[in-house]
Amino acid sequence: MIEQLAIQPTDIALFLVSFAACAYCIILSRRLKALQNTRDGLGATIMAMNKSVAAVSSATRETRAQAGELSERLTQIMHDAEKSCERLSKLQASIDASGGTLGRQADAVKAEVTSELKMLLQRSRAEMREMKQLLQDIKIQKSRLSASERDAEFLFEDDIMPASGGRR
Repeated sequence: MIEQLAIQPTDIALFLVSFAACAYCIILSRRLKALQNTRDGLGATIMAMNKSVAAVSSATRETRAQAGELSERLTQIMHDAEKSCERLSKLQASIDASGGTLGRQADAVKAEVTSELKMLLQRSRAEMREMKQLLQDIKIQKSRLSASERDAEFLFEDDIMPASGGRR
């Protein structure tokens, strides 16, 4: 009949291992549910990471677009700067060339003015000498006139005295 159920040690070991495996499966199931939870678990983390990746991608696209625009603007500015440098170089060359011409013209004018001033100074010196000579001549003439006037007074004094004294 019924044989007596004999529990063997291997059955107990098999039962304990099965029980441990079942407990382990329950724990794994709970962890898996926690990970799939969209509020606190790995699902929420994955969603947050997806949003971050999308934001970074969007920011990268915007940055690339802005970098492209800035690159175009910088290229235009560089082109304008090169044109300005060329114009400045031409102006500098023109100034240097005209500066030499102007410098030579200024030197020529200065030399001419200096020459004219020297001639005027020489003329004025000569005229001053002539004027001094004329003044000396005038002084000499004046002193001669004064002397001859005195002499004439003496001559006429003799004629005036007899007329007044009645001798003649």
